[in-house]
Amino acid sequence: MFVIKYLPFLGLSLLIVIGCLVAFERRPSVKRAIVYGSLAIYLVCVAWLLFTPGQYFIDPYYYDVRYFYWHHAKIIYIPSALRSMGSFMNIVMTIPAGVYLGILFHKHLNWFLVVIAAGMTGLFNEGMQLVLDVLINIQRTVDITDVITNACGVIAGYILFSAFVKPIIRDGKKAR
Repeated sequence: MFVIKYLPFLGLSLLIVIGCLVAFERRPSVKRAIVYGSLAIYLVCVAWLLFTPGQYFIDPYYYDVRYFYWHHAKIIYIPSALRSMGSFMNIVMTIPAGVYLGILFHKHLNWFLVVIAAGMTGLFNEGMQLVLDVLINIQRTVDITDVITNACGVIAGYILFSAFVKPIIRDGKKAR
């Protein structure tokens, strides 16, 4: 029974690897191998952090936390502990997502779409934890603070991409 709790992670990891391989094989090159290979490693690591069984954890900064249970899922519905180490680590965890967002879709993005993608990243992460907790009780806490900090991390990553990587891409195209 315990093994079943790891099946969503294994299935998602398989989809990530297959998706990155398919995207790479459309136009293989060394640069694309580095980008898609590192993207696959990053996404599998994030999937491990988010979608494997964990323990309910309350940070010391959660002094007035408001939550309720829905089936097995513990849902914290008021943002709190934004200054905690856990919130900082959520931001750090999703900074690479913002950089990859810029690298892969820089031709199609404006800031509005970046903010939408950032919010959707946080909602996906916490929404999947909610679904998995209800279905197979992976013992994760669904927290609105995590949605906010995940979105902030994606936006920070895209800002880093815009400041450091985008000029290199632009200069590379001018040289051609």
